Amino acid sequence: MAWNLPRNPYMKTFLVLLVTIATNQVVSAQLVSIGVKAGVPFLDATRSGDESRPYTIGPSVEVRLPAGFAIEFDALYRRLGNTSTFGFPGITVIGPAPTVSYASFFIDRLRGNSWEFPFLGKYYFRPRTATWQPFIGTGWALRTIGLNEAFSETVTDPTGTSQLNSFRVNSRSDLGVGAVAAVGVRYRLGRIALLPEVRYTRWGSSDTFSVRKNEATFLMGITF
Repeated sequence: MAWNLPRNPYMKTFLVLLVTIATNQVVSAQLVSIGVKAGVPFLDATRSGDESRPYTIGPSVEVRLPAGFAIEFDALYRRLGNTSTFGFPGITVIGPAPTVSYASFFIDRLRGNSWEFPFLGKYYFRPRTATWQPFIGTGWALRTIGLNEAFSETVTDPTGTSQLNSFRVNSRSDLGVGAVAAVGVRYRLGRIALLPEVRYTRWGSSDTFSVRKNEATFLMGITF
């Protein structure tokens, strides 16, 4: 049994439009990859007493360009933290030897929610049809950190009585800017791809007093 389609010029135009939209969707799907990246740092995030979470994670978008080039944009989150302690003994001189009569002990606990926004240009060394493609990348990153600082002081007087003073401060760091370099490989597994890479970031002027300027991370990306 044969189906007779109506010979309507509007129907033909509509069918052409549907085919065009479907083709554009396929092309767009081939040019844009959306995924997620997660990784572990090689270096401590803070200068001393580092208590940061040992992972970073966030969404990733890659736009493929001709001749093996691509552009990638990420939004990576990491929980930062450190605790530092220090004290000052008070000394009272009694006779020939000093006697400790009081002391001040300080605890500074810092926590931060760090968001990094890297923007990289990438180059793939093999055709996109290849199962695996080594790549290099370079670019810039922005970083902002929401900070929560808890500071406490314990003072012990000559009688041995202690007094605790504490306060909290919430703030946000200045916007940090860093230079990024990356090397890795893209490995195709059917409709998805795995992208293990090593990424190094050198931050400019420190956006907080305790965060390091050098950052090195192993990242695993999954794109669709």
